[in-house]
Amino acid sequence: MSKNRHSAAAQGGFSQRFLAAIIILLALTLLSITWFGIRESRSDSYKLLVMQGTAFTEALTRAAENAIESEHFFDFLVHKRFSEIVTDISQIELSKLTDTDLVQIAATHSLYAIFVYGMDSSLVTGGVARGSVLRPPDYVVDKIDSLIANPQSNYILLLDQGDSPDEMVHYYIEMSNKLDRVVLLVADAGYFVEALKKTQIGYLAQKMAEEKGVEYIIYQSTDGIVFASRKTGDLLSIDSDPFLAAALDSDTVMHREYMFNDTKVLELVQPFASKDYPVGLLRVGMSLSRYNDIITGYDLQMTALAVTLLILVVIVLLYLNSRSKRREIARQYEEIKSISDRIFDEMRIGVAATDADGVFVLANAAFERILESSGTVGAKWNDVLARLDLAFESLVDSRDQSIEREVAAQFDNNTKDLLISISPLRDGDTIRGIVAVLYDLTVYRDLQRRSARRERLSEMGNLAAGVAHEIRNPLNAISIAIQRLASEFQPQDNADDYAAFTDQIKGETRRLNEIITRFLALTREEQKRRKPILLDALFEEFVGLVRFEAEKLHIELSAESENDLTVNGDPDGLKQVLMNLFNNSKEAMEGNGGQIRIAANQVGDRAIIRFEDDSKGIAESLQEKLFTPFFTTKQSGTGLGLSTVYKLVTDMDGEITYEDSPLGGACFIITLPSA
Repeated sequence: MSKNRHSAAAQGGFSQRFLAAIIILLALTLLSITWFGIRESRSDSYKLLVMQGTAFTEALTRAAENAIESEHFFDFLVHKRFSEIVTDISQIELSKLTDTDLVQIAATHSLYAIFVYGMDSSLVTGGVARGSVLRPPDYVVDKIDSLIANPQSNYILLLDQGDSPDEMVHYYIEMSNKLDRVVLLVADAGYFVEALKKTQIGYLAQKMAEEKGVEYIIYQSTDGIVFASRKTGDLLSIDSDPFLAAALDSDTVMHREYMFNDTKVLELVQPFASKDYPVGLLRVGMSLSRYNDIITGYDLQMTALAVTLLILVVIVLLYLNSRSKRREIARQYEEIKSISDRIFDEMRIGVAATDADGVFVLANAAFERILESSGTVGAKWNDVLARLDLAFESLVDSRDQSIEREVAAQFDNNTKDLLISISPLRDGDTIRGIVAVLYDLTVYRDLQRRSARRERLSEMGNLAAGVAHEIRNPLNAISIAIQRLASEFQPQDNADDYAAFTDQIKGETRRLNEIITRFLALTREEQKRRKPILLDALFEEFVGLVRFEAEKLHIELSAESENDLTVNGDPDGLKQVLMNLFNNSKEAMEGNGGQIRIAANQVGDRAIIRFEDDSKGIAESLQEKLFTPFFTTKQSGTGLGLSTVYKLVTDMDGEITYEDSPLGGACFIITLPSA
């Protein structure tokens, strides 16, 4: 009996010890599961927070780059607007320019005032339309002296912000193309400053710093703080902070936990630089308070549930609770990513990326718009960029870190000037893909070509004036002398040879005089003789003028215009344009006869005149040089005919372009303002 009690007691003690062991084992298991769960949750939550901050920082960098481009674009628009006004003023002879003229021009263009200075820095005339600026400040006059001393800079744009927003003034100084005057425009700059303020990096940083969870945004260069969204206090310089020094040399977003004004934050740092800002770092501080609240609550829940031994329920609840919090952080990340994607798609610069096989995995709307394609993502590099002659294999095999190339790409309706910058995505020595940045330079290059053509014509004008004065007087003397020799002196021997020599000299003298006359056409100032021109009547007059010559050369000539189509211009100048084009077509037909057709129609507020023939046309390789002075394909040509045509048309605020004619020859398209 006693033995059985001892046995039962032993079994009871064994069961209790076993149960205790099981409980201890379960407790240790629970503690282990709880500890691993807490550690993994902290790690995952921290990673998501870092991803969120990284996406935010990258979006800030792209937005800052767009803001810099916006600042440049605003400056360009202001310069373009003022330059056109200066061009109009420069067309008025300096001796005929009055205060009243300047006041009227200033009022028309909503300017405060206009002042015109001579090349000796003296004030020639000035007109004040409104505002309190009666005379320009001394520092503006100093800038005028500086521009005259250094005319290569062409123009100077100054912003005087005054003491209040109502006193913001633009001073725009530009020297005329004829180098005979300097024009100063005074205008209200309030709208410009207000628009610029909303696109500058500092303003952008202030707005993005208002996002929930963002403590601060700082742009710090090696010289110090460039701008900050809030008061920073004393911060270490980049050289004094090893983390910042390492981040400056990195090409990715780096992060750390950092004490800022006694508050612990997650700081994300990325290098940033542009031609307008010094090399430095964008520092973004993300609040850790919400993260710490989430983690602390999670830990307390796990501990409380472990104490109550509701192991399975606690694990399920903690797992569900953890997933809910993770989904919230993931949702916030996707929201920020969505904002960055919208910014990416609204960029005017095309950006795309491929994988290692040359398949596009990323492309924004600007990239597809520039290439006039769709469905880029998923397509192969060589299929999308076939017209640019940039094979993916050659780019991958290249050892260059990056490639920048300007190409002229032919599309269905036009040719575009494109600049493409290509950089490889490397993982050590392995290329994982490439990134392409695409700029459309078509409009910029067209403006460059027009500007260069105008500069060449201006240079030719100066040359022509000198040639006329230096050559025409001795040329007249030679002409008079040879006429006297031919009429008054008759040699006894070789009279026929003598007559042939004198005729040759007279012929060459006449040809040289024609060349000088064409030179002088390039120097002709625009005479304010513009008036409404009825194209029907002008065409009829022109056809009557050349009909006899056209019939003699077997040329079928026709000219027609829409009823009552009228343009605003110089009648003599327009007839000279048609005559020069007629002579070109006549010479291109080489005496074989042909067809010349002139037609005019209205398009919006412009009149379009097409002058076309069925000659052999002009080779594509020569078309870009058509309106360049001295360019000719004729052995006896001067290369001034089409240059004169270009000047006459542009003097009437028109444009002239070339294309191949449906008749098989040349077609010149003249665009003039309708009356």
